[in-house]
Amino acid sequence: MRLLKLLQIYEVDGITPKHQSERFNFDEIQGQTFREISPTEVGRPMTLTAVHVDSPIKTTRVQAIDQEGVDFRVLTRNTIYHFEIYGKKDL
Repeated sequence: MRLLKLLQIYEVDGITPKHQSERFNFDEIQGQTFREISPTEVGRPMTLTAVHVDSPIKTTRVQAIDQEGVDFRVLTRNTIYHFEIYGKKDL
């Protein structure tokens, strides 16, 4: 699975930074490195766990994925997650 550093979280408009939702305080998790628990795919929730803390994160269903080099962006119903791909880690 990939290792992903969370760079920024945006509202669906792609401009406004997102700070908090009912489930997450985005300011606390921004900058952390996560490992995919299962492959991130359109139509399925994105499921991640923080590398240094065992706290899984499960999003709503992924609507779109955009990847350019190490930039990896995931669009869910309410949020855009922008990651940097650090590499792959064997389970």
